[in-house]
Amino acid sequence: MLTVEQYAKHFDLAFLAPNATEAEVRSACQTAAKYKVNSVNVNSTWIEVVKQELAGTGVGPSAVIGFPYGACVSKVKYLELEEMVKAGCTACDMVVNIGALKDKNYALVTGEVKRFVEICGTGCDSKLIFEVGFLSDEDIAALTKICCEQGVTYVKTATGSQAFPDIKEVMIMKNNLSGKTKIKVSGVPRTFALPATLYLFDHLGVSLVGTRSAGTLVQQYTEYLEQLKK
Repeated sequence: MLTVEQYAKHFDLAFLAPNATEAEVRSACQTAAKYKVNSVNVNSTWIEVVKQELAGTGVGPSAVIGFPYGACVSKVKYLELEEMVKAGCTACDMVVNIGALKDKNYALVTGEVKRFVEICGTGCDSKLIFEVGFLSDEDIAALTKICCEQGVTYVKTATGSQAFPDIKEVMIMKNNLSGKTKIKVSGVPRTFALPATLYLFDHLGVSLVGTRSAGTLVQQYTEYLEQLKK
């Protein structure tokens, strides 16, 4: 059974609301630091605030790239990514060009994924966001294979701004994994339940969950373990 500390490191606290204020971002960071989650994931404009709040906490600053649609020109994604890596992000989550993938324009998609991994380098995890609600099973399988071949750290289900992923899509990703690439599940409702997280970790091979409810879930897990001792 996972310790509380191990469970907490399975979470990125996502705070990606377009109307987020500085005070709210700082509060999210304080929650993340309290529960010692893996990282705080924000829009790139907030990364300096996040770095300041998380300094010395052991929680990493991370940013989304090309969020939420992935449809900007590739150079714009690379510029945003380069700025975030320079700023000291421990991870970056980039949205795939969804239309290009559906068109089977694998040259464009593979080129972006390859450059994504190159820019992230060894000090910044690369997490490629699929947006599975728009994709066919074939699309999900093909993109998972591309990500694994290019050395992406995590394949990630969704942004949370569109359709929510289901177990079927996670299983397709799992069945097409190779190398060291892992799975991150995101785009789940904010009512994401404790039992669901444990099922993902124990049975579906999921390594990370991105959710605004990360702190709440770690607190619930702490109380669950305490109940087991009684």
